[in-house]
Amino acid sequence: MRNLWKYTGPIFDAHTHIRSIETTSKMIAIEDEHGVSKQIGIVHDEEGFKKTKEQYPSRFVFAKYLSLSDIAQYNVEPVLDEISELLDQGYSMAKTWFGPRWRDFIENVPRDFRINHPNLYPIYEALEDNDIPLIIHVSDPDTYYLSQYRDSEKYGFKDDHLRELENVLSRYNKLRVQIPHLGAQPEIHRLSHLSGWLDKYPNVVLDTASSRWMARELSKDTKKAREFMITYSDRVLFGTDVFGGRGEREYYSGRYLAQRILWETDERNTPLPIPDADTVKTGGTFINGLDLPLDVLRKLYWENADRIYSALS
Repeated sequence: MRNLWKYTGPIFDAHTHIRSIETTSKMIAIEDEHGVSKQIGIVHDEEGFKKTKEQYPSRFVFAKYLSLSDIAQYNVEPVLDEISELLDQGYSMAKTWFGPRWRDFIENVPRDFRINHPNLYPIYEALEDNDIPLIIHVSDPDTYYLSQYRDSEKYGFKDDHLRELENVLSRYNKLRVQIPHLGAQPEIHRLSHLSGWLDKYPNVVLDTASSRWMARELSKDTKKAREFMITYSDRVLFGTDVFGGRGEREYYSGRYLAQRILWETDERNTPLPIPDADTVKTGGTFINGLDLPLDVLRKLYWENADRIYSALS
């Protein structure tokens, strides 16, 4: 691991996942080595959530996963109950996940399902009315649509998924929204479209999870990627998407290392330190650093997330 980085301050990881207290504690020990002192924890285990909250009382901003099975069936009332109890239970945020493969896990999904369907309006309204931020994952890498999601009848099309999300953003302009994975649009040809979103919707911020996706796509045109990151430096939060209990030390360290090389250095053709299934058959992924200015790095790693979420922990 490199010992010298341009940025030497604390890191707020705005996109992590937690399960049991045992796996979370192991994750935190490695994160500490990489300078992480605060994070959003998306909860997958209620008992783990309770123990983590007790053991690490000021470390986390907790996000509750809203019921995917209920949302997918337009079964809104149980989700509204979740939202009404969320803050009292110790959560500060909500999370929904609609990466297209969610359809692999839910049966009998209505053929007309879309995240901007009027049946789901009460969910967005409840979040907005209660000033509960929403992390909403809607789409995935372009590469997935060419490989894993080739059955478009089942999985749909990326541009349609992005249009559905934009419809939600335009309708609920007071809802605080965090869109993971650089708005699911880190591909160079999509950055101009993503810029349009940020210009139109001041209630939206992005995070930089996941490391291999960011490194793979943004390295393809460092000039355009660097210009985007500097222009919208107030709107992007550092995030890794690391998941407690998944993988060994290399799983966590590689994700932090990959992004630090990407954001802080001017290195060229540095091998990605973690596996990338999308490029394993085409020679692998290589990082070309953006060498972002120090003031931008301060915002990315700490100031933006601290400004937005510190009062919620």
